[in-house]
Amino acid sequence: MFTTTQELSALGQSQFDKAVRLSSIVLAGAERFASLQLDLSRKLLNDNAETFKALSEVKDAKTLGELQSNLAQPALDQAFSAARNVYDAALVTQNELSSFVEEQIAENSKALQSGLDRLSKNAPAGSDIAVAALKTLLNTSTAAFESVSKTAKKVSAEIAEAGVEAATNSAKAASAAVSRSKKTASSAA
Repeated sequence: MFTTTQELSALGQSQFDKAVRLSSIVLAGAERFASLQLDLSRKLLNDNAETFKALSEVKDAKTLGELQSNLAQPALDQAFSAARNVYDAALVTQNELSSFVEEQIAENSKALQSGLDRLSKNAPAGSDIAVAALKTLLNTSTAAFESVSKTAKKVSAEIAEAGVEAATNSAKAASAAVSRSKKTASSAA
């Protein structure tokens, strides 16, 4: 399989580089999520402190009702923004991992093709049909993987966009409900 120790050494170095790259992708994704979590925690802590302060200044039920309706919309906006940020971070990490896997499959396919070419040069007479069948199998498998991969990406993108659109519509509906309750509360006063 390996004709020289240099080839074996190059393979080992290549596998090490791949492991480092994969680890970097995973760590970058974890860093994105940790950063999002810290930012959200910091913002929630500040918002809760402001809400507590506002609640401590409430003197009557009317003011409490107004405060509640004024707090609802920003909370919905923040929840939607946080969900969108998490989705974006997950999408970036997923795309990086998908690219890594696709590169590895293409590289392995190329290496297998090269091995089949070497095999065909050193194969005994009459075995060229079997080698050609193996090459055809490899090419067909590669084409099938690429087709399935493209379809899966397209479907997952469509599903994700539908989910984001549904969440946006829900946020808009909730926002409209909050606005209606504000108008009802102010017209009742």
